[in-house]
Amino acid sequence: MTFGVKYLGPVLFSFISNHPRLSLALELNDQITDLSGKGYDLGIRIGRLRDSSLVARKLAVSRRVVCCSPTYAKRAGLPASIDELTSHTCIGYANVSSSHIWRFDSSETVGVPRSLVVRSRIVTNNGESMRDAAIAGLGITILPLFIVADALKDGQLINALPHAYPVADTIYAVYPKNRHVSIKVRSVVDHLVAVFSGDPPWEKELKA
Repeated sequence: MTFGVKYLGPVLFSFISNHPRLSLALELNDQITDLSGKGYDLGIRIGRLRDSSLVARKLAVSRRVVCCSPTYAKRAGLPASIDELTSHTCIGYANVSSSHIWRFDSSETVGVPRSLVVRSRIVTNNGESMRDAAIAGLGITILPLFIVADALKDGQLINALPHAYPVADTIYAVYPKNRHVSIKVRSVVDHLVAVFSGDPPWEKELKA
């Protein structure tokens, strides 16, 4: 939902305003929706795709970061390694059953992520709530940069484990294989690819 509100919506609205023959019905939520069953032309999904009935176009890589507030770091200290995360209070994501398993790119085994089981004191189904809980000093969390870039930039959050790299997600535009894809839908997808490819907007904001 955060990606939809902050980045997707403005891009779509700008595109629609320049194409008066297009109309848009936009539904934002953090749940996986049955595109075919509900008659949607297009969906945006973030993560690792498992549904082979969908055609997927990659929009961007979504890097994630382990973060906490300076207040939490002062009180509990920062982890010196991935293993030390298990002794910290964490903030989890309720919409994923495996949210207690944090995965990191491993330098030891190329292509095989390192997995770690953490304990979450706070669990919520929205990334912005997770960010706000972290800002309040309630624990350490892993979140996409597009959610925490502003908080990292203004110092409300810090990178709690800068030498560890959580496995990144990918942002896709998806649509059913068995549905005719109109020129209008293809035009929207092509525009989204053009906007988000390369360094996506949140990466540029963090560097600015």
